[in-house]
Amino acid sequence: MAGVKMIRLKSIRDLVHVLGASQVPLVHHIQVDSSHIYFVPIVISSDSSVVYYYASDTPLEGSFLLFDSFTGEVSVSKSWVSDSKYMLVPIVEVDSQNIIPEKLLLRELGVGKRGPRASPAPSTQA
Repeated sequence: MAGVKMIRLKSIRDLVHVLGASQVPLVHHIQVDSSHIYFVPIVISSDSSVVYYYASDTPLEGSFLLFDSFTGEVSVSKSWVSDSKYMLVPIVEVDSQNIIPEKLLLRELGVGKRGPRASPAPSTQA
């Protein structure tokens, strides 16, 4: 992707809100240095894309994000939840990728700037 634009979000909840407008409700996770990056790539045109991402010092403890459509709360689950009040978002573990150049990721994470902003971790459901 030639024109990758990065948008850093304040919380994982913001990333779930982006997914509400996305065609594919799926979050990618990759570790870069000591940061855990959760991202959603969105293709705008054949040569341009936007990557919305959330960076944290600690990994989320689970494989699914749960958005409670009644309360607006976001939680993390280690297992599949079959409840119509939740939008279930799988977190896929990325082994390697070529969507975001690693140099760009490291620059976005703030080498010499402030580090990853960590917001309170979502609650975990078993």
